[in-house]
Order: sequence, then C-alpha cells, then structure tokens
Amino acid sequence: MTEAQQRLADVRAAIKDILEKGQSVRKDGRELRRADLGSLRALEAQYVRDVAAEQLARRGARNRISYVKI
Repeated sequence: MTEAQQRLADVRAAIKDILEKGQSVRKDGRELRRADLGSLRALEAQYVRDVAAEQLARRGARNRISYVKI
C-alpha cells in the first residue's frame, strides 16, 4: 500500500469513526472532540485525487495526441 493509499484509508477510518460514535465523546468529566467532518471530507477528496494520480503515473500514462510525419 502506498503512502497516499494509507492516508486515504486513515481518513476514511476517521470519518467512519465519527459517523458511528459521534463528533464528541464525554467520559469521566473529559470531552474528546474529533476532527471536523467537513475537513475530513475535503481531505478524503484530495487523497482520492492523489491516489488516482499515483496509479496513472504507475501505468505510464501517455499523451493521446499522435504526431505523424508526412
């Protein structure tokens, strides 16, 4: 797994955690406030683009324009 794929997986896990457990948790008089869901969604979109760019580069994307010598 590449670094970009790992970051994407981590962000998606954080989003899942917020959706399942809520934005903040109180325990023993302390409050834990997780990252903002909107910020995580923005990071997810960025990391999806990063992973796609990595995969495209790994496949050796080629320019679709062909120049023919006459």
